[in-house]
Amino acid sequence: NGDPAAGGKILENIPTSNDTNGMLMVARWDLAMLKRDYVTAEKILTDAPLEKFSPAENVPKTYYQGRIALARGDIESAQNYFAAATLDAEKRVRDNPDVAMGHGELGLLYAYMQRRNDAIREARRAVELEPESQNALHGAMHAANLALVYSLSGEPDQAITVIERLLSTAGPVQCSDFSNNITLADLRLRW
Repeated sequence: NGDPAAGGKILENIPTSNDTNGMLMVARWDLAMLKRDYVTAEKILTDAPLEKFSPAENVPKTYYQGRIALARGDIESAQNYFAAATLDAEKRVRDNPDVAMGHGELGLLYAYMQRRNDAIREARRAVELEPESQNALHGAMHAANLALVYSLSGEPDQAITVIERLLSTAGPVQCSDFSNNITLADLRLRW
């Protein structure tokens, strides 16, 4: 129902010993971010034993640290964190150029780094590699990522066009901390 506190109550009952890939940590981090509780979000990262988390256990801690810094308005720190995360993302794309997820992740990182053209190119490439017509779940996820990249890159009209279409069709809601989930609650709550 779009209430982060309700989700927090559910997560409190899940033992952290079950969190082998960091999904629980990411869910707790995401709820803290939704509540704009950046101190808690940072503590969750600091206490996390892993350096990389889901999805696919390849998202580095620096990506999450960059998002906290950006949300706090600390652009310089955010850029440093994102630059560190980008090295890994660029390598994954070089090693697997036909994997759409890698291009989408890299596009989002570039958007956070204000690298407009690179961001849009990579996000579009993800959509080209795995379009909705071939994979309704992943294709819609990549389209949602493209909408977020458009938004972060100063292309609100293009973002709104994609968002309106995604809201009117069945589409994915990925795991928590998918900053490109397209639901009314996500659009209302995410910074």
